Amino acid sequence: MLVSYNWLQDFLNLDQDPKDLAEKITRTGVEIASVNHPQEGLKKIVVGHVLDCKAVEGTHLHLTHVDVGEDEPLQIVCGAPNVSAGENVIVALHGARIAGNEKIKKGKIRGMESYGMLCALQEIGFSDSTVPEKYVNGIYVFPEDAEVKPGDDVYQALGMDDYILDFDITPNRADTLSMEGAAYEVGAIVNEKPQIENVVLKEDGPDWTSELDAEVDEKLAPKYYLRKVSGVKIGDSPLWMQRRLWNAGIRPINNVVDVTNYVMLLTGQPMHAYDAKTFKSGKLVVRKAEKGEKLTLLNDKEIELDPNDIIITDGDKPVMMAGVMGGKNSEVENDTTDVILESAVFDGTLVRKAALRHANRTEASSRFEKGINWDNTQKAIDIAALLLRNDASATVNAGEIKATDQTRKPAVVKTTVSYINNVLGTELSSDEMVKILDRLCFETQVDGDQLTVTVPNRRWDIAIPADLVEEVGRIYGYDNLKSTQPLLAETHGGYSEAETKLRRAKKVVEGQGLMEAISYSLTSPEKAVRFTMNPKPLAEVEMPLNSARSAMRQNLMTGLVDAASYNFARKENDLHFFEQGRVYDHDNDTFNEHEHLATLYSGSIFEDNWQHKNEKVDFFYVKGQLEDLFEAIGLDENKIEYKAAEINGMHPTRTAAIYLDGQYIGMIGMIAHAVTMADKALRGSELYGYELDLDAIDATLNKGMTSKPAPKFPAIERDLSILVKKDVTNSEIENVILANAGKYLKNLKVIDVYEGSHIEPGKKSLAYNLTFLNEHDTLTDEVVTKAMNKITEALMNDLEVKIR
Repeated sequence: MLVSYNWLQDFLNLDQDPKDLAEKITRTGVEIASVNHPQEGLKKIVVGHVLDCKAVEGTHLHLTHVDVGEDEPLQIVCGAPNVSAGENVIVALHGARIAGNEKIKKGKIRGMESYGMLCALQEIGFSDSTVPEKYVNGIYVFPEDAEVKPGDDVYQALGMDDYILDFDITPNRADTLSMEGAAYEVGAIVNEKPQIENVVLKEDGPDWTSELDAEVDEKLAPKYYLRKVSGVKIGDSPLWMQRRLWNAGIRPINNVVDVTNYVMLLTGQPMHAYDAKTFKSGKLVVRKAEKGEKLTLLNDKEIELDPNDIIITDGDKPVMMAGVMGGKNSEVENDTTDVILESAVFDGTLVRKAALRHANRTEASSRFEKGINWDNTQKAIDIAALLLRNDASATVNAGEIKATDQTRKPAVVKTTVSYINNVLGTELSSDEMVKILDRLCFETQVDGDQLTVTVPNRRWDIAIPADLVEEVGRIYGYDNLKSTQPLLAETHGGYSEAETKLRRAKKVVEGQGLMEAISYSLTSPEKAVRFTMNPKPLAEVEMPLNSARSAMRQNLMTGLVDAASYNFARKENDLHFFEQGRVYDHDNDTFNEHEHLATLYSGSIFEDNWQHKNEKVDFFYVKGQLEDLFEAIGLDENKIEYKAAEINGMHPTRTAAIYLDGQYIGMIGMIAHAVTMADKALRGSELYGYELDLDAIDATLNKGMTSKPAPKFPAIERDLSILVKKDVTNSEIENVILANAGKYLKNLKVIDVYEGSHIEPGKKSLAYNLTFLNEHDTLTDEVVTKAMNKITEALMNDLEVKIR
């Protein structure tokens, strides 16, 4: 809600800086997002009177002479199509600053001297959406009723000397969506009661109520009032009203439409004006739409109505979508003479859903959905009729149709002084609280400690004692509340043992260069069990937003694959992701959560470089990363076993299940081609990754790694080349070597594997590098040779190995 400081002064005697006032309002709970001073940054922009105007042959230009209050008129060349003699216009003089800090200088246009510029409203800072339609593509011309003369600054005449406070309200404070509501709020803050005038309307036309039979469903519109004015002369609104509208962000249309918008801004009550010819059948019906009915709105948008939309009809066809926007077929046009005014309260929930359903949210629908003051329904329609009589020469016909007229009693909230003080931590007396509530214009009765507060209908957000606590606290001033330490037992910070283990695993994979991803816990039922070795019954949402978010995930890999698709679609193909999070299932009506860690790799291991040392991610690279993780978190590699497995969503021959002491703890492998081919962005790519059940390995994790000094004594390396049968595994060979190498063998690794025509059929050649080290003494060749001899002898005896 854009609130005019000048307009607020109609209700309150404000004499403080608008920016200081905005700060006070923000500190009481209604945030002021910005304070805009339209005049700021502009200079030397005045009213000019066009004395003569001559078209320049062969161009779209006009040569004008303009009286700007100086001794001599100024010659100004103007290209606007609507410039003519006798108009009062906006003139930027030589040296002026207009919007965008653009400086205006005298110069020549087509060889003609020009000593200034005739301005459109947009050129001095107005938004296109607020400029009157007839001036959107031309200069602005002051109306005849404007009290301006040549040489006057334009700022006051156009409302640019105002300060506009942007009330960024929360839905519960919709009472400030009107100038009267804002005045009550600001008045409470500055301790001044607003002057709200009552409306006295004199009817001066014949009774019209027998002309129209209004049939209204009370559930759809608990209050529904109609008035008729006749003899209306459609034209522009007076400049004072246009100023207030465009400063509130609303475009002036004509004197009838502008009155309804003005009244809405003033009272918060949305209104509508119908051309009376719309109801020539003598029937008006408020009902829900029927399937297949259509309506063309005022913005020329044709919609197909929903059976839950509230509509106003002429007894046959729809003429308005209630609370949202009127129909084109009931629009007030230039030839309209009789107008029917509508002031009503519609079901806010149905209005909100209709506005969203048809993507047509308006100022009116915004107010209905948040709530309006039921006490202003009558006031609003009377003000509108009065203004039309004053500004459109209308006659107010006698009588008013009140098709429905439910009443809402003011809320009565009971609380105690001690309760409010206890919650706020204050020591306010009952008299002090009464004064605070009186600033809000709440009627309060005191009986000892008991407070009985009658809350006017304009504050429909207050219904329980806690609401009164907030009102007292914010008006008293949150800055005035004493700061005290909470009377609670001291809590020592830090992580639990389980959290420490999780964070250590994450730190390791981050150190490997992986970037953390966070994906949705909700996914589709199909994806929830994909990449899962042994799926369990799904934990499903009873009322999902859509089918893609209807089940809780049983794996993290599906989220990482979705993240890969998003990145591939944006040409990011070298990915190293990980996610640590929870997966969910249920068993025998018990819902379970499990901590998992998953990674996903694609593309190259290294970035492109001038040496072209690129290496593609493959199964063995990912397995190496996983083994580094196992080592860092303290898992015994000798207890880990990889077995080929078929897992939904994983490649059938490039996937392995991981077991620790025979217990399944996760899987590693390549994403199946069927998954990547089904995704346009991933088509043709190779994705590898692994996923671990951290709960399954929690008991075996150590508390961390301990570093030790580098050895003082040198190590000795020996190579061993053997010829062995093809069916003998590397694991079997290493087990024999480790069992016979003695205590000084520190490292064993394969350095070569060969199978081919240069060795015996059915055999393979393997080469190993063995590193021996005595950390406490110098290791001799004699000790190493003895160990090597024992190793070779055991290999020959146990595995029929031939030493090469």
